[in-house]
Amino acid sequence: MSRRHKSISLSTSITSAIVFVGLLTLLLSVALTSYANKHELKKESARFIVAIGDILSFNSVTPIIFEQRKGLNNFLATIENINDVSTIHIYKKSELTNNLEFFTSYDREPDKPISPQIDRLSQLKRPLFTNDYVEYALPVIEESTNQEIGYVYLRLSLQHLKENQAEWFKFYGMAAFVIALIAIALAQILKSRILSPVHRFVKDIEYATSRKRFEYQLESTSFNELQVISEAVNKLLLKIHRQLERSKEAETEITELNQNLEEKVIKRTKALRDSNQELLDALEQVHQYQSQVIQSEKMASLGQMVAGVAHEVNTPIGLGVTASTMLSDRIDTVLQQLEEQTLTATQLGKFLNESKENTQIIYRNLTRAADLISSFKQVAVDQTAGQVREINIYQYLNEIITSMQPTLKKYRHHIEIDCAPTYTIKTRPGPINQIIMNLVMNSLIHGFKSLEEGTITIKASVSGGRCYIQYRDNGAGIEEKVKQKIFDPFVTTNRGDGGSGLGMHLVYNLVTQALKGKISVHSEIGEGAQFNIDFPALLEDYS
Repeated sequence: MSRRHKSISLSTSITSAIVFVGLLTLLLSVALTSYANKHELKKESARFIVAIGDILSFNSVTPIIFEQRKGLNNFLATIENINDVSTIHIYKKSELTNNLEFFTSYDREPDKPISPQIDRLSQLKRPLFTNDYVEYALPVIEESTNQEIGYVYLRLSLQHLKENQAEWFKFYGMAAFVIALIAIALAQILKSRILSPVHRFVKDIEYATSRKRFEYQLESTSFNELQVISEAVNKLLLKIHRQLERSKEAETEITELNQNLEEKVIKRTKALRDSNQELLDALEQVHQYQSQVIQSEKMASLGQMVAGVAHEVNTPIGLGVTASTMLSDRIDTVLQQLEEQTLTATQLGKFLNESKENTQIIYRNLTRAADLISSFKQVAVDQTAGQVREINIYQYLNEIITSMQPTLKKYRHHIEIDCAPTYTIKTRPGPINQIIMNLVMNSLIHGFKSLEEGTITIKASVSGGRCYIQYRDNGAGIEEKVKQKIFDPFVTTNRGDGGSGLGMHLVYNLVTQALKGKISVHSEIGEGAQFNIDFPALLEDYS
């Protein structure tokens, strides 16, 4: 629907346009003339003050040399006839200090005397214009020695310049009034000549529309512009007439179509219902597939941890086996020497020392293996079970990082844990393990893709009954379009290399559903990524 514009009188528009053009032309003329006039008056003022300055400088030589202040004052009094001169200062250069000193001055009444301007003389070597005055200064030179013996400072009033401009503005104001009257009279003449055909044109259109005589054709006009509009309106009236004829035919067809409309609506409603059911079935399949993929992600993570257990425990057990083998060989040798009665005290002492070292090696490595198995066991239990239990968040984060050492030691990246050792919370540890592992793997795969040595900082704290975990890396960062939907399922930048796009979706579900918490992400390209997680520090177990 078209907007209804505010109606404007054509006669008013014509009058306004003519007056506007006339006044605009006058305004431009006033502006240009005023600028040129002001510029010329300023040039005249500059020439005038320079000429007076030269006269004063020439006539001040003798009075300055012979200290004739009275004679110079009498000469300055003659300046009274020059109305624009406001202030004159004469300065004399001291023979002892070679510095300028005030000698005499002239101030026109009622202007107030001004302070000496010795510090500004060097800035007034050319006439300087301000709002009300023009200032100028020049040295007094003794012609015989061509030495500077003093200075002349002048200040002229610009009142005459302002009065001149005021007269110009009065003149142009009267001219503007006369031009406006002429423009209004001209507009009235044009209005009567232009609007008569327009009124006749409007009456013809009202006749055709009020009586629905759309086959009616408007008469020609003497104005080319109105003739173009008249031809366009005639074409429009003809189209309306034809459209009305077609509308009558369409009404007949619509009547026939309405008889079968109910049957068509029933058929289309049934088809729409069937389509909706198909969409619901497809959505259910997608949800089932999503749950299967999430479970696969969990089992794959558990499988990686089992492989890590085998790799990490293999080293200390291997060292223990080697030490026990060496100890067994040495025992056989000592027993043989004992049976042959060739065992000496020195050999026995060496055997005992070696045996002690081997048993220490065996003990250290078995202890290391037991610690690793205990750590992996706890993490594995937490990863597969969803029970709520009390944990030390500092120790648990370290256990998670320890369980990932088989993967982490392939890289040169560093992981720092910033957490007080005394923080204890009651929650589901398994989701925390899954969350940290997924975030670390996300940094290794995406954030540190082109970085040899990256840093991951995991900061944890407990405050106000909630646990806060801030995970941050200094990797490549996340693009804005990916960041906006990073927690949606199947969102990945690594799909070509096997990425499922469910890692961050799993993290989101674990935080919001398992831990009853919240997660947010902040990242800029080239500045790394930061994930802020907070959840209740005391979680009730309703399972």
